[in-house]
Amino acid sequence: MRKWLLDTLVPAEKLVDSGVQGVWGVWNGYIALIGVRDENHTLQVENDRLRMQIQNQEEAIREAKRLRDFLGLAESGIGKMVAARVIGRESRSLLTVTIDKGEADGVKPNASVITPAGVVGRVISAGSGSSVVQLITDAQSEVAALFRESRVQALFRGTGGRDLELDYIEPDDGGVAVGDELVTSGLDQVHPKGLPLASVTSIGPKGEFFRQIFARPHADLARLEEVFVVTEPTKHATEPPSRPKSSPAPLPSD
Repeated sequence: MRKWLLDTLVPAEKLVDSGVQGVWGVWNGYIALIGVRDENHTLQVENDRLRMQIQNQEEAIREAKRLRDFLGLAESGIGKMVAARVIGRESRSLLTVTIDKGEADGVKPNASVITPAGVVGRVISAGSGSSVVQLITDAQSEVAALFRESRVQALFRGTGGRDLELDYIEPDDGGVAVGDELVTSGLDQVHPKGLPLASVTSIGPKGEFFRQIFARPHADLARLEEVFVVTEPTKHATEPPSRPKSSPAPLPSD
């Protein structure tokens, strides 16, 4: 009887035990998967946090570089300036932007607006706490320029696009070439003399009365964030260059 019971019950016990072990294994696997999933979620959250921290640090580095450039410009002797942020932009074009400084900050119409890279434009209207800036690429804008190497005087106007176009140049153009650098001459009584302006990008054939020359501004007008408004330029910055005075004739000897 004992032998018969063993032969009958043990296989059933083994079957039940294997079933229990299987269920227990599945349960342990489920618990383990929950743990792995929670760990993965924690790691993903930490990874996202670190990524955001790196991005913030990179942005802080870029802003610090911009501020260093602006600090160098502020100490360049151009004159008294006020820093401003671009808070608005004309939606249909790149002709005007709005800045967060106005008359309360010393900003007045016709003030020069610049960045460390170069000239941006001029203030055309000023409220108490904000102002509208006409960019140099506006077709109604003109900038008195000077070729850096040849010192030839010229006048450039905006095209309504990305470039400036020659409006006037001295009769002796001194052999203008692609890549020539332009700086402000100060003769327009708006922009201080010697500021980076643009570089020549293309030159058309020389006609009888006109030569088509285009230049690309150095300042990235499509990505303006911070600018400087020159509220009080130094006296020598905008006054026309003086002509050398002729020496007085020597007095006749006795």
